[in-house]
Amino acid sequence: MKKIIAVAVFLFAVMVIDVVADSSLLNVNRYFRLFPIGRNQDVTDNDYVWTSADEDYGRFSGLGEHIDVIDTPLEFALLSYYSPPVINIRPVQADAILPANNPKLADLKLGAAVFKEIQILRFLNASGGSANTAAVDRHEGVLKFITDRGNVTRAEVEEFYRNGIRAFIAEIVDEEFNRISFLLNNATTNPIRGHNSVMTRNPQNGHYTLSYGGAYTNNETRIITANALEALSSEMRNGRHRADFDQTGINAVRAQAALIPAVRLSGQAIDDIKTILTAFYTNPNTSTYNIVRDVFILFNNMSIRDGGQPVFRAINSSYARVLHGFNYELGEKVIGDSLTINVARNLTQDEQRRLVELR
Repeated sequence: MKKIIAVAVFLFAVMVIDVVADSSLLNVNRYFRLFPIGRNQDVTDNDYVWTSADEDYGRFSGLGEHIDVIDTPLEFALLSYYSPPVINIRPVQADAILPANNPKLADLKLGAAVFKEIQILRFLNASGGSANTAAVDRHEGVLKFITDRGNVTRAEVEEFYRNGIRAFIAEIVDEEFNRISFLLNNATTNPIRGHNSVMTRNPQNGHYTLSYGGAYTNNETRIITANALEALSSEMRNGRHRADFDQTGINAVRAQAALIPAVRLSGQAIDDIKTILTAFYTNPNTSTYNIVRDVFILFNNMSIRDGGQPVFRAINSSYARVLHGFNYELGEKVIGDSLTINVARNLTQDEQRRLVELR
């Protein structure tokens, strides 16, 4: 029941979100970030969850690891739209994504999000993964609830999914490959300070956002934005948070900016990654999975070659985040399989060359 709090805590990188009502597939992580969740709260513990009706909570809480708890962004999205007490208090940005006055579009988006999970759960079952038939059945039950509302059919949901999956994957890849996480170490501040940091680059306008925090910010997340790398360095040096950095820290940020995967990896390589992932999510089977897995193996091998290449460590981290972001169990399967199969044997030499081509 919803009085139980799950141990898992979902943390999402801070980013600026432009909300535009459209017919794209639902990014449940981005949708969740639209809600003004209080500090120290998460998917499981917030006013929106507590406002929901018990019947609605029970209907959607079985899709995650803890079957009696709303503990995933997908479950939260379903609850936020289909539980009347919650839909009435959603922020306007959330309504733009899942519009209350367009139930057909909302049902298509939510149905496709559930169908995507069904696809992967069935694949994981067939390949000996940790998923189980009961999990598939629970997802099928939710999809049936959506189609039984009478706004959309199962065939329409599947068509919507197939038509939108390429653009959805491209969005996630672009987001993760324009992000890099690192420990920002200063050298001369007193005391010497280190910050857990995430830097993102907006591929549309080239703007940078540095999000950082830790013991030396009282565990507060601080954010600096700038329209160019030079401007970001200047803000770190002269802005209101200048006490958090010295020149070593500023130089570290510049060095990390040069390792952002989308900055270093060729456009063809990134396009190939999108194509490979789209093929798998359109038709998840052993053949398409092996290619997805071998991309990870290829990047991982490059990251340790010749004593280690930092740019490929960053690239491999981005790719792993994409996989885990789509489905955590799938990401774990890829990493686990790569421990025993360490040769990218399903990629041609030409494909391998393109995938590791740097700018």
